[in-house]
Amino acid sequence: MPQPSPSHGSVSLPSQPWALASCPLLSSTPRSWFHWSFQTTAFSQLTLTPFSCCPRAAGEHVLEAAAHVRKIVCSRDGEGSILGTLYCTNLRVAFVPEPTPGDTPPSSTWFSPAVNSFTKAKVLTASSTLKFIPEELVLYCRDFRVLRFRFRDSGLEPRACQVSSCHCRQGHSSFAASENAWLSTEGSSSSSTLLFERPCDWEKELRRLGAAGWRVSPVNERFDMATSLPKYLWVPSRLLDNELKRAFGHFNARRIPRLCWHHPGGSDLLRAAGFHADSDPEKEDVRSVEALMLAGHAQCVIVETAVDLPSPAEIQLSYLKLRALCLPDSSVADEKWLSALEGTRWLEHVRACVRKACEVAALLAERSRSIMLQESDDRDLNCLLASLIQVLSDPHTRTQSGFQSLLQKEWVVAGHPFLQRLNLLRDNDREEAPRC
Repeated sequence: MPQPSPSHGSVSLPSQPWALASCPLLSSTPRSWFHWSFQTTAFSQLTLTPFSCCPRAAGEHVLEAAAHVRKIVCSRDGEGSILGTLYCTNLRVAFVPEPTPGDTPPSSTWFSPAVNSFTKAKVLTASSTLKFIPEELVLYCRDFRVLRFRFRDSGLEPRACQVSSCHCRQGHSSFAASENAWLSTEGSSSSSTLLFERPCDWEKELRRLGAAGWRVSPVNERFDMATSLPKYLWVPSRLLDNELKRAFGHFNARRIPRLCWHHPGGSDLLRAAGFHADSDPEKEDVRSVEALMLAGHAQCVIVETAVDLPSPAEIQLSYLKLRALCLPDSSVADEKWLSALEGTRWLEHVRACVRKACEVAALLAERSRSIMLQESDDRDLNCLLASLIQVLSDPHTRTQSGFQSLLQKEWVVAGHPFLQRLNLLRDNDREEAPRC
């Protein structure tokens, strides 16, 4: 079969915001990059390898399928292929090999990349139509895997188009279905994952932390105080909501200091946006701000998270270099690969973030004090640093349910701009950054 040719053209499809039903729907997911080439052939009846032989997640159902697809496999002996059926479900793309005598059972050989593991080059929307019959499908995953599938060359295969275009066509309904499936699963199970959408979730976590001097405030329940903050906030018990409202105007985007985590030794970790340019502590009543920042302690240490840490633009540039280096078609020689990896600065950025998190964790453990993470908009580095500190300091966050709850609290309800950082709509490349 001929290799993809530039004259054939190429398109890409966005992977919709789906996640496995057994995992929290934490955010809109990354996109998919589908590279197509085409052929002109005729359609014939095909037999599908049953998807029932593979384990399914709760609420998962098949949207489209293409039979007699060959998954390209590279080895030392050269390029080979495995014949099977390519499925697109509401949660993932799955390849099920055709069973043959003596083969390993499909349940142990099938391949199933989650839909949220792909990247893309450009978007083919739900209203778009392919003007050619695809011959080969290449998936560029976010973990740098490149998966190649070739369609039949003996007959016109409309399923080749449908199996991937259904990503766009079924996006919203599939996301809603998978979300409902996950929520119902969580509600009927003993999982302790918290979504922090109800006050009882905040109360439960506050009790787990043993933060006796704090309470759950519904001051932002209608999002009228700060549109990017969660509906409920952890604030000092002695501070009334009427006093609390006076503090919002002193911070950028009205993102006031609030509790992230309480150390067993008595220290408190807070996060907040930078002080508003028009805020003048010498002319205005800032007692509510002081009460928030001190949180009953004699000392408040302000940690500027932007100092010594990379900006979103630097992270994006580093990520692009790392991705190019790790793709199979990279032209970097093996003997230069490690130096090229160092040149991406990706490990340098990771090292800087972990070092800063360790320093703050040590301050929290040293003695009882209030430590406030402060970032200009409180929506990027604060999310990252607050999460790292808790993973280092709190064993519960290193469990599956604890880690899911942590991401929900510090990223999702905390207002991290997933849409801009993942650039799902391709609106502004300057704001794109693989923060999480």
